[in-house]
Amino acid sequence: MLKELYNAIRGDAAPTVIKIGDRNYTSKAVVPVSTPTPAKLTVSTLTGLVDYLKSNVDGLELSNLLCHVESPAKVTLNSNLLGDFGDRAAFIAAELQQLQIPLNKYLDAEAFNILLQSCFVEPDDPMKATDRGLVLKYTANVKTMVEGVQADDGVSQAVTIKKGIASVENVVMPNPVKLRPFRTFVEVEQPESKFVFRARNNDGMEFMLVEADGGAWRGEAMKNIKAFLEAAVPGLNVIA
Repeated sequence: MLKELYNAIRGDAAPTVIKIGDRNYTSKAVVPVSTPTPAKLTVSTLTGLVDYLKSNVDGLELSNLLCHVESPAKVTLNSNLLGDFGDRAAFIAAELQQLQIPLNKYLDAEAFNILLQSCFVEPDDPMKATDRGLVLKYTANVKTMVEGVQADDGVSQAVTIKKGIASVENVVMPNPVKLRPFRTFVEVEQPESKFVFRARNNDGMEFMLVEADGGAWRGEAMKNIKAFLEAAVPGLNVIA
């Protein structure tokens, strides 16, 4: 009983600093007290984040905010450092509901054509035109070729079948191709990337696009987001 009382008294006692050699120690474990922060809002567009800033319903001071472009699909609005431990409050985040574009895998001709027309953008500026039209022209004019050669000596027959890819028109398969898939927020320009374009006959034509820019598009997309936010909200501190 006395031992339990002694341990309870020790547990309620404030921690003390004990010096052993050149180092300081405490008599018990201590943890920092976190600074209370508000619950984070989430939107799916950059426009939603800009509207929040312009309406300023929470009475935030623009100079005390830091907008962090974390990726081509996520931007967070944070406070400056809070307290002695460098905590930050995250007020709102724009998180893209990203399209799942099936790259690096073969698709049949119909699915591939639908993919090109629905998930890849073609800029109005002729100077920024991509190779989307050229790829669509190739896929529309390619067909499966089956060639048969028969030999007959009067006793036995031999038939050789060759399969391959032939073009209905004289259209050269382009490689690599420059395309702009939807990979970041629609408010900014979609980065152009190089892709390796492949075709094969697998009981029907199949096509594939393989990313070939080493992920450089990510840096360009984040730079575009930064420029958009700085223009939309002058004075906002934005890092990417």
